[in-house]
Amino acid sequence: MVRRARKLPRFVWARSLRGLNNGLAALETRQDGGETPLPQKPIFVVGAPRSGSTLLYQLLVVRFDVAYLSNLHCRFFGAPAFVERAVGKRLRPPGDFSSRFGSTRGLAAPSECGPYWYRFFRKFPQHVSLAEADPDRLQRLRESVRAFAKAADRPLVFKNLVNSVRLAPLAAALPEALFVVVRRDEADTAASILAGRRTVHADESEWWSVEPPQIERLRTLPPREQVLEQVRAIESLVDETKEEIGRDRFLDVRYEDACADTHRALGSIAEFAERHGVGLRIRREVPTRFEPGAHSRLQRA
Repeated sequence: MVRRARKLPRFVWARSLRGLNNGLAALETRQDGGETPLPQKPIFVVGAPRSGSTLLYQLLVVRFDVAYLSNLHCRFFGAPAFVERAVGKRLRPPGDFSSRFGSTRGLAAPSECGPYWYRFFRKFPQHVSLAEADPDRLQRLRESVRAFAKAADRPLVFKNLVNSVRLAPLAAALPEALFVVVRRDEADTAASILAGRRTVHADESEWWSVEPPQIERLRTLPPREQVLEQVRAIESLVDETKEEIGRDRFLDVRYEDACADTHRALGSIAEFAERHGVGLRIRREVPTRFEPGAHSRLQRA
């Protein structure tokens, strides 16, 4: 009984916060909607897990004067536009480039903010085709991004890797959106996913991270085959969507190249954005290179 009583305040706080975010969401999306263009074209960082996407996300929000979902925004995921309007331009993303499996520390640090995206997409199965998406929720997504863009008055950068398996509805709701796809040597990526499984679950046979459309079939495979096929299935789905909605909206960035010369990689992203009318103004300096993550390589299949 005492133990339950000790947990009660946290439970009450969590429940109150959920209620607050639900109320905020209703207010946030009560905006001027419709099909008018967004004031800013959002840029999405996507790709397979453990491909270096978090590092690239951090580099983008530190290097360029952009708006992004921080850990502070994510506390009030029902209306990040309100947070942005109140404190967004005063947030200074940390330049230590540390993270743990996509999570960062500090209120100003960039966040994947899963709760925000689950306002608009189901949790399971993670893959959502355009036919399966809820049109009303997609409209609310557009209204939310519009509100965030208006509050920010500068380019938007988002990163949530589950978006890699719901690109078609995302692109339909936000036809202005641009996509930066992070790719890494598949053997290194697969080895890093296995390492993540051992750290998170203490069992490399237990599934971890993004679930592609073929998830049930992949679960029947041995762990090393699973992770290789996980990477291939996610990248294949990204490539299929690229062909469907237009290759010009996508830019591929190699993790190894970004580590070797960050300024060149970020420059290519700035040029890509500029071609689509998005100006990325430099905010701060970033390191010129990083050491790629060291993991045991898997034998290529």
